[in-house]
Amino acid sequence: LQNKIYPKDKTFYIDLGYLGLNLTSTFQDTQGAQLKAGYFFKEEWAFEINYLKYTNSDNAALSGVENVAAVTPFVRRPLSSTSIFLIWSPFYGKINTFNKIYYFDWSFGVGTGVYQMESNLKTAELRDENRFDAETYTPLQLKTTLKFHINKSLHLGVEFLNTNIQSNTPSNPNSKSWDLNNDVIFSIGASF
Repeated sequence: LQNKIYPKDKTFYIDLGYLGLNLTSTFQDTQGAQLKAGYFFKEEWAFEINYLKYTNSDNAALSGVENVAAVTPFVRRPLSSTSIFLIWSPFYGKINTFNKIYYFDWSFGVGTGVYQMESNLKTAELRDENRFDAETYTPLQLKTTLKFHINKSLHLGVEFLNTNIQSNTPSNPNSKSWDLNNDVIFSIGASF
């Protein structure tokens, strides 16, 4: 594209996000809030710091299993994520809709950090006791983000965040296997 309207080289950004959809939790309704800040040290490359705080509540599927099977199912739920990402933003473009031009950037990221979760691993499948214990992981995180520019300093975003951890389960408590959590986050931010 000619005449790039929103260059990123040597710019900072800060975003405030809302976890609109958790695609992984079977027995929980999960929401959250995100705060992230980054710096584009080149036009296509940035470092980003990301904090995500989750809230969880039991859903109808959990109650249904407890009532029908008379046991509490295994639940692992996220509490918080503190991460650092390397961002690659190779795509930018514009969309002409209703005679108005909207500009966007499309980026990809890989990161790691500290992922706080809790699970009822030790008490799952027991009816009378359901205790959640804290767990800490070092995840492999992948993400993609679409950022739509409102003007030179404000933007809206939608992000798909995939968090991968190695954890154990009640069926195999002595060995670890890959588990994942997927989130869709909507955000508003500023660039300067």
